[in-house]
Amino acid sequence: MPIQLAEEAIAVLHDLAQRGEIDPWDVQVIEVIDRYLSKIPLNSAFSHHPLDNHHLPQSGQAFVWASMLVLLKANTLEEQADAEDDELTLVGEDLAFVALPELPSHLEHHIRRRPTVPPVRRRRVTLNELIQQIQQMARLMETQLPRQRKRRLGYSRREATQQISQLAHDENLNETAERLEALLHDRLPLSDETDQSSISLEQLVQWWAESQAHSPSTHDRVGVFWALLLLCSQSKVELQQASFYQDLEIKPLIVPISP
Repeated sequence: MPIQLAEEAIAVLHDLAQRGEIDPWDVQVIEVIDRYLSKIPLNSAFSHHPLDNHHLPQSGQAFVWASMLVLLKANTLEEQADAEDDELTLVGEDLAFVALPELPSHLEHHIRRRPTVPPVRRRRVTLNELIQQIQQMARLMETQLPRQRKRRLGYSRREATQQISQLAHDENLNETAERLEALLHDRLPLSDETDQSSISLEQLVQWWAESQAHSPSTHDRVGVFWALLLLCSQSKVELQQASFYQDLEIKPLIVPISP
């Protein structure tokens, strides 16, 4: 894929050079990239063909090339600037051994402000250099292995939504909390500040399944836990856990239910 896109980009460059729209000895990188992107229908909203989205990777590849070409040009200019600074340093050291003429008095009267801003230092990029750089980047991208997306474990969003909806429709949370409150009142005595009677979550789920005349399941565990959270917010039970990942203990603080 990168090799094919590189060939298309080089063909566009040759066409622009033959028509005289770019200077082969001084190629403006940003202008060329803009021309290349203008030939790609980037906005699929104005397209009537459903397969026009395949231009998106092509435009993305062009942006990658543009950034790399600009970086190449910037690095080259920086190297040239360093070389010129070294030459100026050497010239300054040589002048230290040369007898300078006496400076005129009132030097500020001899200083003239420069009428224009000094030109920006730039380096010309030839068409041949641009083509070679595109080919080099295409070969580099062709050798890179594509990243494989890791498949996420667990439920998909659709499956999770279905399970939540099924749980919500099977039993209302308030109704479950009321039935669980009655179950705790029947099986456990009320506790006060000195009473230490409690029950584990596993035992409570087992009692709940027996009251529903079926074996315990994950669905029962989640429903019971949600109901316990509601009862805890109503100060009807107290949830305790000695440490992380340990069993959850339920201590009832339930007022007797009138018959």
